[in-house]
Amino acid sequence: MPLSERTANGRKAHQPVPGALLPRNRLPPICSSGFRVSLRGVGLSERKPREQDAPEIAAKHHLVSADDRSVRPERAPSRGRAWLRALRPLAQGNLAPFLLVGALEGRRFGLPVSPLGLALALLWGAADHAVIVLANDLADEAADRASRGATLLSGGSRVLVEGALARADLERGLRVALAALGAVTIAGALAFPARAAVLASASAAALALLYAYGSGPRLSYRGGGEWLQALGVGAVLPTVGAALEPAHALPLEGVTYVALVTLGLAGNVATSIPDAEDDAAAGKRSPAARYGVRRAFFLALALDLVAMALVAIARTPLALLAIPLFAGALVNARFLEDRARRVRAVYPLAFGGGAIVLAWALALAAL
Repeated sequence: MPLSERTANGRKAHQPVPGALLPRNRLPPICSSGFRVSLRGVGLSERKPREQDAPEIAAKHHLVSADDRSVRPERAPSRGRAWLRALRPLAQGNLAPFLLVGALEGRRFGLPVSPLGLALALLWGAADHAVIVLANDLADEAADRASRGATLLSGGSRVLVEGALARADLERGLRVALAALGAVTIAGALAFPARAAVLASASAAALALLYAYGSGPRLSYRGGGEWLQALGVGAVLPTVGAALEPAHALPLEGVTYVALVTLGLAGNVATSIPDAEDDAAAGKRSPAARYGVRRAFFLALALDLVAMALVAIARTPLALLAIPLFAGALVNARFLEDRARRVRAVYPLAFGGGAIVLAWALALAAL
């Protein structure tokens, strides 16, 4: 069968005819990507595609196997999303209710609440929160790298561990957060000059507690860091909230400080439970690493129950709404020795303490 036809100018144009057999040493113009053609004289060499060639071939022809996702180009992580993780906005729930209790305590005596003061208190809390989470990520980088993971309550943001942000990025972010905290403190002092000294002292106390917790003495590693956190959230935060309400008296009543410090202490003990093994391996003497998971759990529960009773008697019975959460924590206490499932007990325990403070703040707002 002829393999060519004459063109209009009389030349022969080689065109494959369907069904025709090609000579051994000739290939059609388009051949498989897995073959290498070498036209040296009449010689031809070919090889089968190697396994390591698969990504190159797939990329060339825009092909990705449904079973082999390794050749799909990875999307670069968003820096905005990484910063959102680093700032851990959900953890603001650990600070804002304590600020609100301090800002609203005067309503028990019929005193007005300053909207400006309340807004400044929340801004101060947001800046302080940013300082805390960024400083803790920087201080705990080595321990976070050695840990197996993070939970909603512990383990840091892990942006350094996963390479989403560099250490220099967090250091710059920390400087910005410190500047914001100073700016809000100055704004509060200018808005309420009579409270300038209290605000400056509270800001200095917050930074001193943070320094002693994760830097300098590093009491979170040496032991006793839970008391620093308890004083920070239970004493400093409500004082800032009250200081930005010029009609309110300072200091707050003793029962307020006792209840809030107790809840702050319980919160630190509870959130140390998920990382007990990692903390012990890193030399961090957190409550759960020192006492063991089960003892830490029941210590946190006892502290929460004492605080709940105190708030329910002296402030508002709405604090008793935390009882179902504590009951759920007790039911799931059987999972404490199972590291993968112990959060079933820790989450309701930690959220129960937060619910007490939140119910207290809502009760004051409703007066």
